[in-house]
Amino acid sequence: GTFNMLGGDTLSPAFASYVNDQGMLKVASLSRALYGLSLVEMRDSFAAALPKNESRMPEATSAEQAATGKYQSSAATSSSGREISVVVSLPLPFSDEIACSRFTDLPQQPRWSPWLNSVAYLEGGRETEWTLNVRGVQFSWRAVSAIFEEPYRGIRWESVSGLKNVGLIEFVPLTDDSCLMKVNMNILTPRVLAALFRGTSIFIEDFLQNKILKWSLEMFRDTVKGDLALERGDVELGDALFGAVEGRANAIEASLSASSPPSYPDEKSNPPVD
Repeated sequence: GTFNMLGGDTLSPAFASYVNDQGMLKVASLSRALYGLSLVEMRDSFAAALPKNESRMPEATSAEQAATGKYQSSAATSSSGREISVVVSLPLPFSDEIACSRFTDLPQQPRWSPWLNSVAYLEGGRETEWTLNVRGVQFSWRAVSAIFEEPYRGIRWESVSGLKNVGLIEFVPLTDDSCLMKVNMNILTPRVLAALFRGTSIFIEDFLQNKILKWSLEMFRDTVKGDLALERGDVELGDALFGAVEGRANAIEASLSASSPPSYPDEKSNPPVD
């Protein structure tokens, strides 16, 4: 069919090179090959498609992932090495309603994303301003966002200045007290950030999907678990969870401020607290 047709000489390199090992299409790379689109040019069509994006993972995969409780990710980088598309997910041990309400309280983001200096609503409340620091270099951007409830609870956003990024997060209910957090994101890597990481696009892609986003989702899970424990009066568990989150945050901050390539926190030395 279509795959066989595109597998011929229609594209160079072959269409198969735009499909990753998990069978997922590398959208950004294929779009550039077909149309030569930049992230900015893709913005309108990508943002328009986001609200309709139900899932990029089969339901069976979601169920299997929920059973294991493991983080999953895939990513693709454009031929320029600067446009990165990422899809990641992590099961959460609380309802989609709790997950969405806690996550969309945007000024709380630095609690589980220690590389963020601050997130603040601007006058009028429509826009937010985000700042972060990586190896002594500060980045900032303003974004507009919208919370939605169909087909699942979640939030979508798009930067309107500064660091260019657009994305969507969904909280897919699994049971009454669990859900799957799914993140779909496109980002245009700043040239100065590429230089900080020696211009290696593969390294930046890995750093984004397997470090930055992985840490954020896992720390969000543990932070909310800690909040819920304290709210029901389980101080011992709450303190243990917050201690684990703080330890990982300190290790991450040390890694991001190091002058040499970051040495990532060892998950074996920071096991999750049940």
